[in-house]
Order: sequence, then structure tokens, then C-alpha cells
Amino acid sequence: MLQVNDPKILRPDVTVTELREDVPRLRERFAVAASSQDLERRAWKKSVDSIHINTNVIINGVARFNQMLDNVAAEIEGDCLIIPAPSGAGKSHLLARLQKNSLLAPFSDETGPVRPLVFIKAPSPCTLKTLGLSLYKSMTGDDLSANLREHDIWSRVVSQMHAQLVSVLIIDEFHHTLRGRTSDERRTLVETLKNLVIPNPEDPLLSPGAVTRPICLVLSGMPWLRQVLKEDFQLVRRRAVVSIKPLDHTGPGVKKAEKFLSLVEPKLGFPDPSGLSDPDMVQRMLKASSGYTGRMMHLIKKAAFRAIDQGAPCIDQTKHLAFVFEEIFEVGARRNPFLVPNISICPKIKEAEFDTLTRLVGMGEDKTPADDVS
Repeated sequence: MLQVNDPKILRPDVTVTELREDVPRLRERFAVAASSQDLERRAWKKSVDSIHINTNVIINGVARFNQMLDNVAAEIEGDCLIIPAPSGAGKSHLLARLQKNSLLAPFSDETGPVRPLVFIKAPSPCTLKTLGLSLYKSMTGDDLSANLREHDIWSRVVSQMHAQLVSVLIIDEFHHTLRGRTSDERRTLVETLKNLVIPNPEDPLLSPGAVTRPICLVLSGMPWLRQVLKEDFQLVRRRAVVSIKPLDHTGPGVKKAEKFLSLVEPKLGFPDPSGLSDPDMVQRMLKASSGYTGRMMHLIKKAAFRAIDQGAPCIDQTKHLAFVFEEIFEVGARRNPFLVPNISICPKIKEAEFDTLTRLVGMGEDKTPADDVS
């Protein structure tokens, strides 16, 4: 077993698998050594991390997804739900909500595993072949040989989907499958996915005599993926787009941001008010997030963690929000929305700079619109 100070952790040749195998035991050691105060603090952080606010985007996206499920359950046809969005806009939160539908829980029967939902993140870089390998691994837990032909890989993927009664396929970071591909490669990719949504009895990937069922697709990624998917008319006819748009800094956008922040603050659990929905703070949050509530939530949670660690009675604009923002973006005091005296003249953060936020939260997107708060 690895000890906390085991030199094995520092060895350059130690494998990720070796470290991962010992993670549960290391966690147990840390938990045993923790005081009751440490445990309370960790529980508080976990509670903050689990905060979710229903926005119009979430409500409407879930409703549209449920309608798709109803159609595919009736074996009417499959649909394709597109979620194009930039970094940190709230796309991953929406995908998580879609997966909570109780009808999509996996189970086993006398014939084997039944997996109504398959979720993967497209690898980067990604080809149709590596996408197929990832899907097969997700469904079976086994690795296919990368030496297999693309056709053979996808033939096995499609067979597994139908054998496991897959009804929904969610591919996050789908833009990875399109970036750097030729137009012919993109068309082949879209055609392959279209045949899942609209089963073709003549599909060469199908085994002889195979019974086909329509599958719903959910594809999320960069905003530009919506344009690429227009290359197949049949898929376009069956697609719905859930747009996550940023809130503007005037009128209705400000009111929605104020409402969103007012719903978040009571869930944080601090004894004193943090003033997140005060007029000046709303403008600072809008500037810091470019209007995306997903980004607001990320900043608030990181600031809350820092405040909890310091035993602070609330989130402080300078000590916590400004610190976290600078830690992520490294823009200096004159570009930090939580430090400038007059927020109206604070320069905007460029969209490309939000890639830093994406890497920190472990996502892999680019450009996202913000949730719409009713």
C-alpha cells in the first residue's frame, strides 16, 4: 500500500493505474486522521458543490429530451438534440440532468445487461475509429484492438447497442470529432450517426437479420458544431437545438442574473449575507462570466470553498471572489471585475481566456451561452 510520504508517489515510472488503485486507501487514511471540524468543513464543501439552480434552459432542455424519449419508446423515430455552448456555460450541468431520468437506469435481465443510456466524452483528438473504440469500451468495459478496421469496430459497436437495447447516446465534447477532419470524413461520421437515429435495414454495419431500433442522439460541444451537422439533411430534419445564451448587462438580463444569484446565496450556508444579488455585485458577476450563469456558479463555488477554509462568515468580494478570479485568469487588478472601483469600465474577458476555466473544471469545450433564468 502507498503511504502518504511513500517515495513511490514521486517515482517518474509509477503508473497511473498503481496510483489509482491506492486512492481509496489514501482517502481512508486522510479520513481517519481528520478532526470532526475537518469533517464538517468537507461536508459543507460537498453541500456547496452540489448546489443546482433550475433555469429555463434546464427546464426546457429536460422537457425536450423527455419528449424525445417518449418518441423512441413508441419506436416512432429517433431524434438528435444539439447542445452547442462555450466553456463553462452550463452545458455539463444540463447533460447531468438529462441522465437522471429514471427510465435510463441500467439493469440486467436473463439475457444480459440492458443499458438504455450510453454516455461518453469524445476523445481528443478524435476520429470515427477512436470514437468507436471509446463507445465499445464504455458499453462492454473491454478494449478492442486498434488494429481493427473502422468498419469492423463500428459493426461491433452497433451490435452492442442493439443487444443492450440502447435508446440514448450522449456524446459530450462532440466538436473533437469534427476538428481537423476533411469534409468527406465529417460526412462519413454524420452518416454513421444518422443510421443510429434512422435505422437503415441495408446498413452494412448491421448483422444479417438484426432487428433495428431508433436511437436518440444528444451531441454537445462548441457552438460551431451546429453548422457542421447541417451537412446531412435527414439528420437536420430530426434535430432540436438547446441554446444556452448569455445574459446581457441591461434590462431583463440583469433581472435574470439577480434572480439567479438570489437563489444561489441561501444555499451556500454562510451565517452572514454575501450580497451576491446586490446591484453592483450583479454587474460584476455579469462582467466576470460574460453573462453565463454556469461560469457565475463556478466562481461562487470556488470562492465559497476558500471562505469555508478560512472560517469566514460569508463570501468576501476581495478576499474570495477577486482572489479566485485572479487565480484562474491572471489578469491583474485593472481587469479583475471584483477589484476595479467602477465595474462599468472594466475590460471584458476575452472568450479565449475562458479556456483556462474549462481546463480547471475538467471540461473540454470552447464557447458557451449562459443559462436563461425565468
